[in-house]
Amino acid sequence: MVDLIALTNAHVDAFRRIPELVAALGGDPNAIQPYIDVNPEKNSTAAAVYQMPPGSILVIWQETLFAEGDMEAWMHRVQTFIRARRGDSALTLINLLVNGVPEPGDGQRWRYCPLMDGVLPSQITEISRLEDSEGVNYYAVTTATNESGDA
Repeated sequence: MVDLIALTNAHVDAFRRIPELVAALGGDPNAIQPYIDVNPEKNSTAAAVYQMPPGSILVIWQETLFAEGDMEAWMHRVQTFIRARRGDSALTLINLLVNGVPEPGDGQRWRYCPLMDGVLPSQITEISRLEDSEGVNYYAVTTATNESGDA
């Protein structure tokens, strides 16, 4: 199985290299952050999403599934949470993320190329509007990334 921290960071790296996305977040690539569990400081993804500042993206590994019998046995589900800057639309950020072309790169959208060694290109499986406990909307892009073989 690939390293889950490396996979989460590979998503972040790809997103930080999309110039239009970074520009729409105010020009700071560090507005795109990974969520890496560190006990006891970081042990609540719900709190991390709730505390996202406007104009930020948070990438969170959610789960890994095993499909017995498949050559690509491990499939990793990663969610990317999006919070637009004040006065902007999260839908614009979603479009920029989904269609983003990293630079430098080969000129293809990030989702058409493997993010790192040992995985196939990520598939976007869901784009959703979610609601927190206070009735405030937030947005997520969910991907499935299969490994290219049992590492």
